[in-house]
Amino acid sequence: MADRERGATVVEFLGVTLLVAAAVTVLLQMAVWVWCRNVAVNAADEGARTAAEQGRPLAAGEDRTRSVLRDGLGASGERFEVRAVQDGGAVVVVARGDAPRIVPFLPPFTVRAEARALDEDTVTR
Repeated sequence: MADRERGATVVEFLGVTLLVAAAVTVLLQMAVWVWCRNVAVNAADEGARTAAEQGRPLAAGEDRTRSVLRDGLGASGERFEVRAVQDGGAVVVVARGDAPRIVPFLPPFTVRAEARALDEDTVTR
């Protein structure tokens, strides 16, 4: 009986190690997604506030959003789509893109962040 069970511990150890490694990898991927989302939300907010400043064009807000995305996400930030529009008396900035992937075979996680700020030009008119 002892001869039949020889090596079972090694097989069990490998099985558990693979499951733990897979769980840790998925947790790391989710952490990267949350981090990417936080950077995108902050970038959209910075862009909206910049574009809403008195005398600043919408393009300045888009540029600021891209700059924060690039600083926070590196090359992944370059692939985000950024759009700033005037919505009545407010400026709306939307940043949309895919979070970086640790594991290539996992599906992409799309991040969308939207921020609004009161346009100072509409207040001073």
